[in-house]
Amino acid sequence: MICRQKSQARRGIAIPVIAICIIGLFAFVALAVDLGMLAISRTHAQNAADIAALAGTRQLSNRPGVVNSNLAQAVAVARDAATSNFHRNEQFTLAQIERIDVGQYLYDPVSQQFRVSTWYNAAENPTPPSGSWTAMRVRMTAPQSTYFMRILGVNTMTTYAVATAVYRPRDIAFVLDMTGSMQFSSLFNYGSRSHNPDTLIPRFGHYSNSTIQSRLISTTNYSSGAYTYARNNFTIYTPGGPPIIRNFYFDPANLSNPTTPAVAVNPANLRNAFHRWNPPESGANSDTYTPPTYDFTGYDAFDTTNSRGPTPAPYNFQYMTDSGGITYVGDRWRRADGSINKTDTTWSTSSTSTKPATTLIELLGYNISGSNVRGGTSGTTVITTIDRFRDPIWEQYGYDLDIVAYRAAKGNGPPLNPGSFSTLVPPQDRFKGYSMGPGYWGKTFFIWPPDPRAPVGSPGDANYVPGDWRRRYFLNRNGNPFDPQVDNNPSTSPGASTGFEGINQVLLNNAANQLTVAGFGTTSNPNWRINYTAVLKWIKSDPQVLPPNLRAGRIVYYTSIPDDVNTSSGTTEQRLDKVFWKNYIDFVLGWNYINSGYLYGLGDSWSIAATSIYQNNLNTWTGPSNNWPSARPYMRYDDSPNRPRLHFWFGPLSMVAFIAQRYQVSSNVNWLPGTCYESQCWQLKAGMNSVVDDLRNNRPNDNFGLVFFAASHQNGIRVPMGQDYTALKNALFYPRSLLNAINSGNTTSEIRPYNLSFSDTISRAEIPNAAGSTDPVTGFSYAFNLLSPSTYLPASTYGTIRGRRGAAKVVIFETDGVPNTVRVFNFRMRGYDSYYESTDSVYGVGDGGADSMNTAYAVVQQIVKPMATTNASGVDSGLSLPNAPARVYAVAFGDLFDPLNNSTFRTTALQFLANVAAYGGTGEMGATTIPDDQIITGTYQQRIDRLRNCMQRIFKSGVSVTLIE
Repeated sequence: MICRQKSQARRGIAIPVIAICIIGLFAFVALAVDLGMLAISRTHAQNAADIAALAGTRQLSNRPGVVNSNLAQAVAVARDAATSNFHRNEQFTLAQIERIDVGQYLYDPVSQQFRVSTWYNAAENPTPPSGSWTAMRVRMTAPQSTYFMRILGVNTMTTYAVATAVYRPRDIAFVLDMTGSMQFSSLFNYGSRSHNPDTLIPRFGHYSNSTIQSRLISTTNYSSGAYTYARNNFTIYTPGGPPIIRNFYFDPANLSNPTTPAVAVNPANLRNAFHRWNPPESGANSDTYTPPTYDFTGYDAFDTTNSRGPTPAPYNFQYMTDSGGITYVGDRWRRADGSINKTDTTWSTSSTSTKPATTLIELLGYNISGSNVRGGTSGTTVITTIDRFRDPIWEQYGYDLDIVAYRAAKGNGPPLNPGSFSTLVPPQDRFKGYSMGPGYWGKTFFIWPPDPRAPVGSPGDANYVPGDWRRRYFLNRNGNPFDPQVDNNPSTSPGASTGFEGINQVLLNNAANQLTVAGFGTTSNPNWRINYTAVLKWIKSDPQVLPPNLRAGRIVYYTSIPDDVNTSSGTTEQRLDKVFWKNYIDFVLGWNYINSGYLYGLGDSWSIAATSIYQNNLNTWTGPSNNWPSARPYMRYDDSPNRPRLHFWFGPLSMVAFIAQRYQVSSNVNWLPGTCYESQCWQLKAGMNSVVDDLRNNRPNDNFGLVFFAASHQNGIRVPMGQDYTALKNALFYPRSLLNAINSGNTTSEIRPYNLSFSDTISRAEIPNAAGSTDPVTGFSYAFNLLSPSTYLPASTYGTIRGRRGAAKVVIFETDGVPNTVRVFNFRMRGYDSYYESTDSVYGVGDGGADSMNTAYAVVQQIVKPMATTNASGVDSGLSLPNAPARVYAVAFGDLFDPLNNSTFRTTALQFLANVAAYGGTGEMGATTIPDDQIITGTYQQRIDRLRNCMQRIFKSGVSVTLIE
């Protein structure tokens, strides 16, 4: 009994204990199951927060036109990303997104760290205090129902997850080649030949000769072996780009009075300076150098409204014929029979009615036998010796004479007596003193033979007689008009000659195949001078083929066409205009320009008659009947000088050649505006323009800076490190000294690139165009400085942002050439404040010179070294971080790298770039080239597209958006 009672008592105690144990057991089960489910819930919430933060941050953008850094769209994307994820077996709801904050992941220069200083609730749609949103934080909540913990009174448990995504910061240094080879597809002349493929050229007179035509039209690219020089895009579309001729403008404010300086105050008023009207065009093919076909209907050479002329001029102006309702404007050169042919475009034939007259003897219908002149084209009667022969009827009326009728009247006999013949051509065919060329050639006063009359008055005067261009536009060595009655002997004293024969000997001497205008003597004591006042009056006369002022790309070339070149009078602007025009006139007329590299090269001999200038004194003659006034002939009638190519042509073509060839002519400076289609520069700029847009749209935490390199022209920082997208674009096109003003909205400021001595008033780095030699060490050294956080670099040059410690460093180096020059830099070791200091010492080493390449490699290797943790003096430092090594990318650009051109230095240049990539951590050691997508060749548009795609791939090579929480 007692035992039974004890057993029952034990059972009574065990039951509560078991119950208690079961409760504890369930509690542990609850912890295991419910907490495990909670962990799963938190993982799901964290995944949703991570994905939402990454997706939302990726939508943040500085793209133009978006509101508040595209914040509304970014928040919407983040929400969609969060609710697209599953919490266990159900999608997250909007209610489970507790909060979305945005902030700016910015560099603190004091702590030299990146952080988000302030978060803003995106639901409140705040306005950024400055800069742009570059970070997003998403906080998720996930209520989790319990299973076993309900017995403890806990029905739900809530988990939280936070994710912070940021745009990973990068500092990018763009290093762009602005060396002279970047203009090789836009050179006017090189290698003693034209590079213009435009077929719209003069084909009348001596231009009808096929050899001369071949010297004016370039049909193939020129190769020097080392480099290829493509046909230029001066006047037509080519693979290099649209026509440069269309890049210049003028202010029409002083159109009625070109001598009044015009200052552009409203860019909207500017008009195209050389493409003065827009005839409909079609059929151009830039890839095949096919010019456009124009519809010149309605052309008017005297139009001043920029709607019908004067340039480009019609096709029939090539032949001086009338066609399609368009009447030729200017003096028509005579055919060999003395006729004016207004319909036949055939010039180079054996027929005297179509071929051009070569000499005055041929034009007037005489012939020469030995030293004697005989009557008629086939007559045998000797009239007199050639040294005294003259025709008084011709010398009285010149090109106003009806030469065909006169030749018929005199037959095979001598010249008719003075006053015995006065039949003239119709008024519309009378001598005007200029000939118009087709397209952009403009006008010339050169005609051969010269009109014999003395010049009278000025264009526009009632008594105006154009007369002999040699007497109107040139003066003797004393500055006086040439006088035919002064009897000097030019054969023994050519420098002292003031006689008419002296004009031909001094101006047109053919020695050494010089230009059409070529003389003896020195600059300080020349044998002839230019009558600038007369030339300027003629230039301003109708048709006005040159605008009253000229500007482009914030560069003003001239503000007026002056009346003279006397710089002792006038305002500063007027004096500068005088300097410009004097030098342009010198250029066109050949004063001190006797090199084959100018204006399509040297003058040409005439294949039909021997090129000759009489070397003995001319003598007076009273005529065959001794009843003429005793006088010397105005020139020897069989003189045949070299004929000009583009010399003597005042117009858009020679003007742009003058501006473009400044760096070839004298001071090694190119004055083409940075806004023109200079190739290959323009293709690079156009590609970079789209690259900037990609940076803005997709890389809001990337800073960037810009360096141009070219010895000795480009030496310094073009754009300091930062995020000024407008500044980066403007720097590609506008003068350096105006960038701050332009970036601030200035639309009117301009610079003059020269002073009263016609020397450069600006640094050679002023205009962003092609000039100088290839010194890559300059580009890499300044790239290092851009990316360095060094406080020793002046804020005036490098800005206030500098390279950010903690940001990944990237150098993108573009070149179109092979290294050939070295600029000396000293490396200042100051830990992470290290920098390069230029000595401005530059020396050439020749194409592919090892010194130029090795100095560049050394800087690349310095860039990728680890960044020091201290800024102590003497401590070496690069730019690489443990989690963000610096990278250097190499980009090959242009003709040199096109395998079709077979350039000698292509292999050398590619090996150089392959080594740069290898040292810069973006290529393999031992490689001989770089990836194909980093070699930019092809046509104009292909190069732009390939460059943009190349840059985008480089940008995408690193992680742009990353989680930091």
